[in-house]
Amino acid sequence: MHHFARLIFVTALLAAPAWSKEAKHEYTAEEAQIYANMRALQEQVGEGKRAFIEEQLALTPEQAVKFWPVYDAHQAGIASLNKRRLDNILAYARDWNTDTLDDAAADKLAREALDIERDEAALMERSYRKLKHAVPALKAVRYLQVESKVRAIVRFEQAAEVPLAM
Repeated sequence: MHHFARLIFVTALLAAPAWSKEAKHEYTAEEAQIYANMRALQEQVGEGKRAFIEEQLALTPEQAVKFWPVYDAHQAGIASLNKRRLDNILAYARDWNTDTLDDAAADKLAREALDIERDEAALMERSYRKLKHAVPALKAVRYLQVESKVRAIVRFEQAAEVPLAM
């Protein structure tokens, strides 16, 4: 369970805002506690990430006024995708751990994972289009680079923790 908890930690780190909405699935007490811990952690980490982005982009006051609303919308989109991804991972883990992962469930989980990937790419594209009208393209690209690095770290941890289906 240690690896599973770490996977949830990494996945959830950026997703907490989406968890304030009602879930479609009844979570176990352990899962609910993990979500609660992640919401608390996200509140602490959120400002640090924002400060890091601010430092990396060195926005002028005029650019900042235009950038931060796009950033906030992008983060809300990422949080929603992270929530979907975490729900999908939890469903996979439940089926895997109870030895109930069959072809139909595996296909459904795979389709959801692919949908999330497509939706994430579309979000990045939409955000870039908005960003390049808010700030110079070089700064928009720099933001996407920083965001992509954060996403890559999260994805690496996810891949390392999810068991291979046999």
